Amino acid sequence: MVEPTPAEAGNGTIRAGAVMGKFSWAIVSEPGPFRDHNEDFVAARVLTTPDDSWDRGPLLVLADGMGGHAAGEVASRTAVEALVEAYASGSGSPQQLLKGAARAANLAVVDASHEPGRNGMGTTLLGLALGGTEAVVAHVGDSRAYLARGETCTQLTNDHSRVGEMLRMRMISAEQAANHPARSQLTRSLGGDPFVQIDLVRQAVQRHDTLVLCSDGLWDVVSRPEIAEVGLELARGGLATAMEAADHLVRLAVERGSTDNVSAVLVHLTSDLPIPPAGGRRFRLRRSRP
Repeated sequence: MVEPTPAEAGNGTIRAGAVMGKFSWAIVSEPGPFRDHNEDFVAARVLTTPDDSWDRGPLLVLADGMGGHAAGEVASRTAVEALVEAYASGSGSPQQLLKGAARAANLAVVDASHEPGRNGMGTTLLGLALGGTEAVVAHVGDSRAYLARGETCTQLTNDHSRVGEMLRMRMISAEQAANHPARSQLTRSLGGDPFVQIDLVRQAVQRHDTLVLCSDGLWDVVSRPEIAEVGLELARGGLATAMEAADHLVRLAVERGSTDNVSAVLVHLTSDLPIPPAGGRRFRLRRSRP
């Protein structure tokens, strides 16, 4: 886990990443140009040993908290830390691991919300795990996961918001949604319901794919074509690592005056080989022995 700095800015500014044998990754989060407090939180669980020794794939997580300065930052950090811990200690396939960990994260936020001054707090959650040649995303709220491949950028998650529902029902257009007064009203989040529904997305991945997780402070001002362009630049070598790409996206959002906290989590695949090679199967077989 990466510790944020400085402490006086809520969850502070977080920046970490690495270049691995088959992929590079990065997590970047900052308060943004108009906020003195960061209620977003990001983290990664990526071992430094070669991935053929891993019993499960890497995990990257993003959460956007709500409920006021103290409560929002607590909700997002509680969710992320609980998810990472549950993922690291659980067993099963990548999708089983991630969904169970997301449920544990929700219960952790529900329990924390009973403490004085934290009533009503909640958070979005995005967890991304790699298993073999597949990416698995657990999702609640309106933070988004994208897949940038070639010249396209596909949104993998559905926004759990009032405007998101109206868009899916074709009650409003994308242009109307951009400025709708209910655009920030969530219909689903961690912390409010012990049995909240966790969306699970499974996506086959290949070399040169870029997976992007981001809070609404970023996707509200940075377009899908611009995220696709970042993926293309990573594939071409114009951007050398996921860290350069994440820094670019966050800087773009800040320069455009994003009114919220800004966070980006990136994974860029540089190989067609599975990550980890066993896709989690070896771990399940070993655990089943008497």
